[in-house]
Amino acid sequence: MSKGQESLTRSENKRYDQRKQKNKMDKILNILIAVVSILIILNVVAIFNDDDHEKEQADETVEKQNLNNNVEKEDTKSADATDKNVVSAEGIERVEPESGEQTNPDQDSDSNIIVQASNDPMVEEVIINPEWKVNPTKQQGEHVSAYEKGHPDYEEKLQAFRQAVQLDESNTIFWSVKNNGGPNSSVAVVSSGDKTENYRIYIEWLENEGWKPVKVEKLNQSVGTR
Repeated sequence: MSKGQESLTRSENKRYDQRKQKNKMDKILNILIAVVSILIILNVVAIFNDDDHEKEQADETVEKQNLNNNVEKEDTKSADATDKNVVSAEGIERVEPESGEQTNPDQDSDSNIIVQASNDPMVEEVIINPEWKVNPTKQQGEHVSAYEKGHPDYEEKLQAFRQAVQLDESNTIFWSVKNNGGPNSSVAVVSSGDKTENYRIYIEWLENEGWKPVKVEKLNQSVGTR
């Protein structure tokens, strides 16, 4: 082989090696580019997934907070409704007092009062209170029914009449006080000082105890002497 041919052959071999090396480098570069691209894509996907996860967690947190707020509001409404119902029930029903609390005897006596209608056109209603007390007598010996002013029995009668309708002595007008068929029964027609309250009151004598109210008729018109 001539020197020219040998030189040409070397040159071609060198170019071939260079192209081969370049192709190899290109392949390696392409592989690296592909790997980098894949890593970039994976990172982007991971970032988006993290963002979506964080967003979901945030949404769940907000939903839980809203749910808790709604539950608290419902509990508050229920508590308010319960309080109102309790208040309403107290206005309708009698509430039993707690231990240690004192009850009002007037309330107990009021609950036992009997109110009835009457056929008498002058009587608005008939009142009977089983809790009426005997007006204690100071009399001694045999009882004598009297209707003279200043007599102990007569003054005790007046006290029993006033006690039945809870009128003070200074706010009471007696229109009549008389025997009601026997020495142990008496009846009086009474009004308040301003004559807005008018009553016919019946009392009975309990031996060795005193006079006790037994019936009150509330009159529906102004009274005079009857």
